[in-house]
Amino acid sequence: MKLLPSGSATVCGIIGQPVSHSLSPWMHQQFAQQLGLDFLYVPFPVAKANLATALRGMQALGLRGCNVTIPHKENLLPLLSDITPRAKAIGAVNTLVFGDSGILGDNTDGIGFERALRRHGVPLQGPSLIIGAGGAARAILQALGECGATPIYLANRTVQRAQHLATQFPHLPLVALPLEATVLSALLPEIQLLVNTTSRGLQGENHPEIHLEQLPSSCVLCDIVYNPLPTPLLGAAAARGLHCVDGLGMLVEQGAESFRIWTGQMPETAAVEDLLREWLSHPNSQP
Repeated sequence: MKLLPSGSATVCGIIGQPVSHSLSPWMHQQFAQQLGLDFLYVPFPVAKANLATALRGMQALGLRGCNVTIPHKENLLPLLSDITPRAKAIGAVNTLVFGDSGILGDNTDGIGFERALRRHGVPLQGPSLIIGAGGAARAILQALGECGATPIYLANRTVQRAQHLATQFPHLPLVALPLEATVLSALLPEIQLLVNTTSRGLQGENHPEIHLEQLPSSCVLCDIVYNPLPTPLLGAAAARGLHCVDGLGMLVEQGAESFRIWTGQMPETAAVEDLLREWLSHPNSQP
């Protein structure tokens, strides 16, 4: 019996600061086991000051690629040899491919979001409201634009940030708004998809600007936060009978697309999402 990973394994990883909380190493090993691949995925904590050195070292060591998480998704762009069109459209990378000619940057967040919602039976059309104007919002805006969702409202506590982001997507029917209850109340009755792209909810925070009773019964709520499950937003929405989608699907689908880029094989995602959901619901057990 061959023990995996072996000394000739394909090695990938994740860089960020911090990475100790990341579920990606476990997730990618699940993908590799599914497909019987000789593969190893390693978390690398990298400070911003050491980013260029770390990338050169990973390339020199023969890594196939790596994922990128906060705070490096945007600030490593000048260090790359090239980026894919979708990464350029988003303005950030989450996946790197190391090659003889340099380092290619890609972004799988948008396609991960799209695949997750489609797998959960959510149509990506009609009026949409995005909460937040950070990197995740950029990827989701790009995905919704490609799917033909219209119009798209972008609400942020600092409206100037939402307005700045809107200027970077001039081809989208995008309206920037302040994240205020009085403003959103006029929109909520027409919204078919509401997506929280902020970290609000990680510590149990609510969304007082969003009055769920104003949403139509056909509205789908998606929260990219996946711990705790459910988030306060999704718990309140589910209590009202609304269709809810948490962030686990996006996490798994974006990871699967990175895995496909590195190995040429696409893993099955639903089973991995189910395992993660079970573990997050019972954290004392091992995933």
